[in-house]
Amino acid sequence: MGEHLFGFNTDDEWDHENGFYLTSHPTRVAKLLAQYELYKSIVNLPGHVVECGVYKGASLIRLAAFRDSIENQYSRKLVGFDTFGVFPKPDNPTDAEFVEGFVDEGGEGIPVDELRRVLARKSYTNVELVKGDILETVPQYVADRDELKIALLHIDVDVYEPTKVILEQMFDRVVTGGVIVLDDYGAVSGETSAVDEFIQGKGLVVEKLPISHSPPFIRKN
Repeated sequence: MGEHLFGFNTDDEWDHENGFYLTSHPTRVAKLLAQYELYKSIVNLPGHVVECGVYKGASLIRLAAFRDSIENQYSRKLVGFDTFGVFPKPDNPTDAEFVEGFVDEGGEGIPVDELRRVLARKSYTNVELVKGDILETVPQYVADRDELKIALLHIDVDVYEPTKVILEQMFDRVVTGGVIVLDDYGAVSGETSAVDEFIQGKGLVVEKLPISHSPPFIRKN
């Protein structure tokens, strides 16, 4: 009898995999390859891999798979920040409208205990999940860890205010040569505005890999 993980029966794993390849848009595999190339670029750098905006856990699982495949589970910690449930309602009306539509279409994020079960089933260890509003958890996490270094920072929170807080709090902790991956830059106005404001006058450039237009990224110099 299969195990049920976030509504998926593990007995049907091949059907789930086949369904992805048969029905997903070609850009989904291109994005996976782009994330893999960005991960490969940080293997010789110190620091954690940090994801802000875990949602249903897909990209965090990919990052764990990249780490364990081309490095190992002890090479660096993965840290995921999310509410792991209901999205906080933004104050900005445009962002609030976006979040409402996003939740109506995609539903709420994976519960933290459910994601821990997924990680355990896949034997992915050295992963820390930080539950709560990113506006509060990110500043507190950074303040409590003077030694924090980040090799790859994946920002996937869609809207303005959390993107702004993440960049303000974590950019200085990204090591030289490290990567800030901007999942929604150019696609969602809130994140795009926050990034543009942050990089203005800093000599930072938003880049894209030739194999995929998504995700854009910044290489810290």
